Amino acid sequence: MKVFDSGMPAEAYWNSLFDIPLITGWLNLNGISEPIVEIGCGYGTFTIPIAGKTSGKVYAFDIEPAMVECTRRNAEMAGLSNVKVLVRDVIEGGSGLESGTAGLVLLFNILHFNDRRVLLQEAYRILKPKGIVAVIHWRKDIDTPRGPIVESRPDKEMILDSLKGLDLRFGGNERILEPYHWGIQLTKLE
Repeated sequence: MKVFDSGMPAEAYWNSLFDIPLITGWLNLNGISEPIVEIGCGYGTFTIPIAGKTSGKVYAFDIEPAMVECTRRNAEMAGLSNVKVLVRDVIEGGSGLESGTAGLVLLFNILHFNDRRVLLQEAYRILKPKGIVAVIHWRKDIDTPRGPIVESRPDKEMILDSLKGLDLRFGGNERILEPYHWGIQLTKLE
């Protein structure tokens, strides 16, 4: 199932909407066990720089074959052999990864639909104990040049409300990720 308002602009423009070093720094990849999983990788905007900072496997999923091909091409151009890119409808069929195997799951600009818990449950399922789910999304409190309608953009309270019954905890790692995003990190309990 494709999430509404998920159309992608040109790659260079899309990438200009993020402070990629700020966001990858916020992830603090030094303490992350592998593999890393990105659900909804788009052009590989984050997949590629993250894969360049780890020797472990990075799985990147997208529902759009064109996005998967673009991410694959970008990984090849960057000389990365640790990226596995897959076309998959993770909302309908899960990731297909083994339970309890991922160190970090990225849910970037993908939780702007009512049943966001489906993706949070899948992230929880594939995470190792002490693994992290990192969520970023478009801010609601400022005008942004792109993004879904403001009413559908999740905020911290909406994300936390979606966690009921999952052993994912917010430990205080929340940040405004200029220029247009905010982020929250959730940790799977042991």
